[in-house]
Parts: sequence; structure tokens; C-alpha cells
Amino acid sequence: MVYQTIAKCLTAALGGYSTLVVFPNAANYSSNIVRPYNLDYQVRPAAVAFPQNTQQVAAVVKCAVDFGYKVQPKSGGHSYGNYGSSTGEISVNLGNLQHFAMDDSTHVATIGAGLLLANVSELLYNAGQRFIPHGTCLQVGIGGHATVGGAGPSSRLVGLTLDHISSVEVVLANASVTTASLTQNPDLFFALRGAGASFGIITSFQFRTEPAPPQTINYVFTWNATDAASRAAIFKSWQQYISNSTLPRQLSSTLTMNPFISLMAGAYFGSRADFDALRIAQFFPPASTFTAEVFTNYHSLTELWGQQIQDSGIADPSYFYAKSLGFRPATIIPDAVVDNMFTYLSATKTDAAFWALNFEVGLGAIADVAINATANPARDALYFMLSYAKSAGPVTANTTQFLNGLNAVAKSAHPSAFYGEYVGYVDPKEDDRVARRNYWGSNLERLGLVKGVWDPRDVFHNQQSVRVGE
Repeated sequence: MVYQTIAKCLTAALGGYSTLVVFPNAANYSSNIVRPYNLDYQVRPAAVAFPQNTQQVAAVVKCAVDFGYKVQPKSGGHSYGNYGSSTGEISVNLGNLQHFAMDDSTHVATIGAGLLLANVSELLYNAGQRFIPHGTCLQVGIGGHATVGGAGPSSRLVGLTLDHISSVEVVLANASVTTASLTQNPDLFFALRGAGASFGIITSFQFRTEPAPPQTINYVFTWNATDAASRAAIFKSWQQYISNSTLPRQLSSTLTMNPFISLMAGAYFGSRADFDALRIAQFFPPASTFTAEVFTNYHSLTELWGQQIQDSGIADPSYFYAKSLGFRPATIIPDAVVDNMFTYLSATKTDAAFWALNFEVGLGAIADVAINATANPARDALYFMLSYAKSAGPVTANTTQFLNGLNAVAKSAHPSAFYGEYVGYVDPKEDDRVARRNYWGSNLERLGLVKGVWDPRDVFHNQQSVRVGE
């Protein structure tokens, strides 16, 4: 059937239910429909669709193609650039795709792309005490998380979220539905695991799951001193500690600094006795406080991490700017530059109402996978520096420069080296071509070729998505 308007086409695609699609001129089109996460980027999609199944997703994509619109999927909606709700495009909200099933013989879970990490964690644990690695913000959607990377406390032990994908059901740019795996459409499978939004809309995942750890230690060190010298000493100790090749895979570590405190937290997947035997405290300046709690229910620990993120306010929509930077063993920050970095933090005035730095250790099982095995290339990063600045209103140039200047200082010892950035921390203020190179590194050219095969008209598009013939 030929439809006269995109509105009629989309309504028909969604089974005739007009309540499943919202347009900008509708009375109920509001921030509650679009729900931008980063309020600094005002977005106005041409329509927001809420399909109920894969067939409706495919029909929505066909409408978009027939009427000349670009498309982006949205799962949890935590894109730092609101890319799931890009202005002038069709936003496909996957929130209705909530299906879940566990194969009790293979322990492979089938998971709908609209489930949040909170749902995924609970469902997996209740289905035989299973889990997959993922981040700690439980309001993030699995659809986006699993298609960019998915690093979390267990990643050194068992890898990234996307490393556990065994196959996907995906809607393509020609509105057909296919399966991608290592044996079916392997080039597409490569691209979807790290650059998913550029190639299709995954509606269902099959995940290889892991047995939940029987015992996990949740530990926290805090330091109250906030002067530059104290912070520098803490960071130097942390960088030296996590650079040791004997660092056990069972240990995760994140060093967090904000205007009020320095904090090192993580998990040890093992017994309290084995954790105590690491004697972590001896490698650091004396801490103000130290706690270590034993968890025998891994889902309860995941919920605790999620609540901590929720309590911090970072998970809530706000005006903010964020950046990421990957450091490899060859580009670790020399002591003199560390001093400069924390002097910069102390001396530089910023308009931000709040800022935070997270240094997150990598390698371990993450590095067991070849850089070119998935689109996400950040396998050889020793750690990532994730910086965040939040404002009461629109982000100013001063705040943007505050984080850009910090990155410049951190890179000053190896200014020509390739650092890379985590594609889950998109930076819309960065030049688009530079950003794509930073997100996908040496995999970018291959991604451009795969794009030419599966989406030559660039139907699946956002500001910094993969382009044909990169």
C-alpha cells in the first residue's frame, strides 16, 4: 500500500495504534516522550515510535526509508549526545521489547533489546544464578550497552558485555530481518559489536551467560585530602599498582576523584582471605576510611552498585559535558605530568557545579579478544580516564575547556600517541571525523566497508556514526 504521509505509514506499521507513535505537533510530544539524557543538546526527532515486536520495527524502518528519513534506535536512552533521539530522524524506542528466556541446558539467554540492566541482572540471577558482565548504572538499556562495549566490575574476569553475545536478531536498512553471529553474516556481527547503531536495530540478543560468583568482596578506600599533592600521590600509587602484570583478574579497581573526596572502589571475585592476602593498603597512602564487605548474592551487590550511581545523580538527565581517554602501558602518565594534572585541577576555575574523574582499570579478559575481532578496539587499554562536568544550566565554553584542558595535560608526555576514546562516552563537541577515529581506531576502515554493504544509503545515522568508505 502507498501511504500519503509518514504519519499514516508509521501508524499502519505499528498495527494501526496511533498511541505507539508521537510527532512533534502532538499535544503529548514532550520531554517525557523524547526524554533527552544530556539536556545540553536539545533534540527534536521527526517522530518517536514504540514498536511492540521485531516485525513492527522492520515496518517502521521501511516507512522511514520510503519517506527519506534517517533512523536511530533507543533502548535506555543514556547517549551523551542524545543520539537515539536525533533531530529530524525517526527515533525507534525499543522499550516494549522486554522478552526473556533461558535455555537451561546451554545457559544461553535470549534478551529483548528494551530491557534495562536492572532487569537483565535480576532475570539472569533468578534463572539459575547466572550473569553477564555489564556496567553499574542499572538504568542503562541493554540494547545500547551491548552494542558499544559494556565494561564493568567483572570485565577483567570475564570480558565485556558484547563479548558474551552469541547471536542477534537485527532489522536491516532494507527493512528485512536477519540473524548475525560468528557463522551467519560474520562481517555484520563484527560491526554490530561496538558500532551497532550505525548498522541496524537489534531487537533480540542471545547471550552466553556465566555462573554468578559465589562470593564477592566489595571494597572501598577513601581519602579526605583534596590538595593537589595528596591527589597526585594517590593517583601515582594507583597507576603503579594497576600497571603490575601480576594484578589478579579477579580484582577490579576504579579511582574516583571529585571536589570533595578521593575514593578507590572495586570488587574482588573470591574469598575474603584471598582478598586480604593482596594487602592492597600497603601500596597506597594511608586512607581515611576502608571497608570490605562480603556478598554471597551477586545480584544484591549489583543492586548496591546501581543504587550508588542513582544516589550520585549522574544517572539523571542534566546539563553536562564528558570525555574519555584510553591509556596503554606505553602511554601511562609520568609522575611529573601527574603533578601538573592535579595542579591544573586545583588551579583552574570552572563554571561546572560538579565535576568527577573516574580512572577504570582494563586489560585482563578484555585483552584476550583481538582488537579486530569486534568493532570495539579498546582491548589494549590499561585504563580509561572518564571525566564529567555537570552544570546547573547550559554547559559553558569554560566548562568544556576545563575538561579539554585536563585531557591535554594528561597527554602532554606523549602528545602524538593514539589514545582512543570509549564510544559509550560520545563527545558531540569533538570534530566528527576525529571522533570516529578515536572511537573505532584501526577498525574504522573495515567498518566503512561493512557499512557500504549493509547500509549504503546511511539509513542508520547519527552525528558521529560510521560513514560508508571511511
